[in-house]
Amino acid sequence: MSHTILIASFGFYPETHGIAQAAYQQAMGLHRLGYKITVVTQVSEQPRSIPFDVIGFPLSPSRLPKFDEIEVGKTYQQFLKQSNFDVLFFHGWESWVSELALPILDQIRGKKVLVSHGTTIHLRYPGIKGWLRWLRNRPAAWQFSRKLTAFDYYVFLSKKQDKQRLTDFIEAKRLDLHNSSIIPNGAHPSFFQQPSTDFWDKFGLNKAKMLLCVGNFSREKGQLELIKWFIEISPKDTILVLIGSHFNDYSNQLKKAIGEHLNTRIFLFEKLSLEDIHAAYCAATLFVSATFTEVQPLVLLDAMAVGLPFLCRDVGAVSTLEGGLCFKDKAEFKVLLKRLLRSPFTLQSFGDKGKTAALTIYHWDLIAESYHSLIQHLSSAQNNTQKKTEFRTKNQAHSA
Repeated sequence: MSHTILIASFGFYPETHGIAQAAYQQAMGLHRLGYKITVVTQVSEQPRSIPFDVIGFPLSPSRLPKFDEIEVGKTYQQFLKQSNFDVLFFHGWESWVSELALPILDQIRGKKVLVSHGTTIHLRYPGIKGWLRWLRNRPAAWQFSRKLTAFDYYVFLSKKQDKQRLTDFIEAKRLDLHNSSIIPNGAHPSFFQQPSTDFWDKFGLNKAKMLLCVGNFSREKGQLELIKWFIEISPKDTILVLIGSHFNDYSNQLKKAIGEHLNTRIFLFEKLSLEDIHAAYCAATLFVSATFTEVQPLVLLDAMAVGLPFLCRDVGAVSTLEGGLCFKDKAEFKVLLKRLLRSPFTLQSFGDKGKTAALTIYHWDLIAESYHSLIQHLSSAQNNTQKKTEFRTKNQAHSA
């Protein structure tokens, strides 16, 4: 008999952000291995071409429901209490998915697993707003240890002890907890294939060395710094391409900073298809990112899958990834960028290392096998506990 699995995530297909992609790939992988999957998310309709049930609870992607969503939150909790899954995976701290489950965990049948995508309670952005955000998060930080003893099991993305985004793993080590595993995210499966589109031809760009940055247009992603540094360095025969989900006020600021270089040396794109983004990765010379905060960015795993080397700010678990270099500040970025662009051999070497790591570590087929092993382990432990309980019950009956 196949095990029944619940995957709870505030985002899911067709959304494309990191947690949505991770939950979708986990669900598809376990489905292919024969598990009976049910997904709980915020979508209101069953996505097309999904071979399992997707149950929607229309809640905002926040820590707790808004005032007008309280009843929906209670319905979600009631669903959990009435469910009968063998293993339940809750994706992410600090969202309604896990926060609403915490008070009722002892009323939910099955093994409860928290899949961590990092924390933000210790995250500090530059400036006064960053400090105010950090102060607002102090109560949540002080209470966090209790959450690390509430679930039956924990999945972390990396062993990196980053004090900004991977503080849950640090705290688990401090508490000497052993009910956890390291299971990373993976690159998009299609990026291991050849692209169906030629990026240069489709968008009419003259071929040159291409620095590529993919990520939502936002201050946290550091695109403004990247543009300013690129203009200062002005590398010969090189263009900078930035791809975001859609243009916004921040991208308008970027265009002002780019000035006369817009659509000559620096190009901004929005709303590209996955095929076009894949083609951009394959056309690029180097992936660059000045992001201020990440955990294990999927955009870098995608770069590794196509053999594209990267140069990224040292945040989260990025320094543990094969296939590129990390920098700490503007000066180091400039030195490393010049060094990489001058050495095709070094670029190729990093690209090859990244691709090997993507194929042997950050591949969703392998990750599904890791989750399969975890489910078998948890089910075995649960069966042993049930047998011990039955044994004690029988002995008590005989004694009576």
